[in-house]
Amino acid sequence: MKRFNDKIAFITGAGGYIGGTTARMLAAEGAKVAVCDITEEACARTVQAIEEAGGRALSVPADVTNSACVDAAIQRTVEALGGLDIMVHVAGGSARQDMKCLADQSDEVILRILGVNLLGAIWASRAAARIMRDQGRGGRIINISSIVALNGLRGSVDYAASKGGIIAMTRALAKEMGEYGVTVNSVAPGVVQRPGAGADDSDYALKTNFLGRKCEAKDIAETVLFLCSDAAGFVTGQTWAVDGGRSLGMKGSD
Repeated sequence: MKRFNDKIAFITGAGGYIGGTTARMLAAEGAKVAVCDITEEACARTVQAIEEAGGRALSVPADVTNSACVDAAIQRTVEALGGLDIMVHVAGGSARQDMKCLADQSDEVILRILGVNLLGAIWASRAAARIMRDQGRGGRIINISSIVALNGLRGSVDYAASKGGIIAMTRALAKEMGEYGVTVNSVAPGVVQRPGAGADDSDYALKTNFLGRKCEAKDIAETVLFLCSDAAGFVTGQTWAVDGGRSLGMKGSD
């Protein structure tokens, strides 16, 4: 018996590494998955992978910084797949190429990071909350935060604020949605090994945890799937750090 038979999931950032892995793993466990990313091309890659593995997927491209786009994408999901049981907001970004101390950071970078990471999470969570409240069959809302939100990081005040806002939103929204049987949680990854990473990035991914191996997308996705499952039915308002212990001391960050 698959864990998510007949469940309907909407995943943002599903054309990317963590989001795509999460979407594929949910589909493999029986969920019908609405694949949301910024472009049709990004969505198509994940949809194809899911369908080739025998799963069911729907492409719903949307700009998560635009609330109307998010509302429309979730409404299309409901109409095409028959409802909404799981919403996972993975879409996000950092100012990795533009990292600066806050005193020197530009408005453009700050607004871009807040728009994708925090407002994207708010728009997706609000749209999902409306549907799940009105359906009356419960649900799961999960947003991806970061351990940078827990301990901070020089040159990343904008990113830390955006991901910290997700943690605060998670706690507040959990209180609002509990009476409807909807749990709200977040996952805070550490450094995740990306495909095609260079030697320096790969070395950094290994050194910034205490378990002696690199974190991969499946490590994050497995935690998301647990929070989506019946096994986590009494877990809400929590942030799960999946970082190999890095947030114990932010190893390798400064």
